[in-house]
Amino acid sequence: MKPLLSIITINLNDVNGLKKTINSVVNQTFQDFEYIIIDGGSSDKSIELIQNNNERINYWVSEKDSGIFNAMNKGIKVANGTYLLFLNSGDVLNGSSALQDFISSPDFEGDIIYGDYKFDRGGKVYPDVLTPLFFIKSSLPHQSTFFKSHVFDEMGYYDERYKIVADRAFYIKCFLSNLFVFKHVNYFLTVFNMSGISNDSIYTFKKNEEDNTVFKEYYGVFYDDFKAMISLQHQLNQAKRETVKGIFSRILNKIKLICRNR
Repeated sequence: MKPLLSIITINLNDVNGLKKTINSVVNQTFQDFEYIIIDGGSSDKSIELIQNNNERINYWVSEKDSGIFNAMNKGIKVANGTYLLFLNSGDVLNGSSALQDFISSPDFEGDIIYGDYKFDRGGKVYPDVLTPLFFIKSSLPHQSTFFKSHVFDEMGYYDERYKIVADRAFYIKCFLSNLFVFKHVNYFLTVFNMSGISNDSIYTFKKNEEDNTVFKEYYGVFYDDFKAMISLQHQLNQAKRETVKGIFSRILNKIKLICRNR
């Protein structure tokens, strides 16, 4: 019988992160899923760990790949679930009931269903309503997103030309196609591993370069207008931050975030 969910984890020489991810997956109260691990030919003890958990893993392979998104595409090709979730090595689900809570939400509907995530010193909450401008300023979290499998059938896989921002490019491609329903579930689904390549300062230039290429490809002549809007918005926000009201507002928002994360 087809599982509701395929959880795909990619890994390369991160046995400690992989152990955390596996434990968070196999200890879920919700169990209507298959678990897929795509390893890039690790030389540490990752394979031994996978073999020790073989009974809880439905499919795994260890072989060289050409990067993160090549590995994620391999996972897509073997997945059988109605939905796909990419929970890469080091990322964990936010508690043993995370999947059950997320799927049980009345807002769990649509083709691309995205939640929020926590990290070491806070969290990130995403908007209910998305716009083209949003994807220039930010992106959605693949580790907190359920994709219906037909999305990949219709749109293809991640574009492997992009080594860092292929997930952002895919979100933009899907959003601008106007073919799919995006839905936000206001729930911290995962705890995000901030040590990934997209947050590594070593790759900042490459990431910015790829972002610009993506924006020009999908937004065309409108990209310059969006950049101008963002610049004006930044200037306005800076002016607001310098007022007394702005200072109190920032303090209040920090207090709310701290209370919510407890």
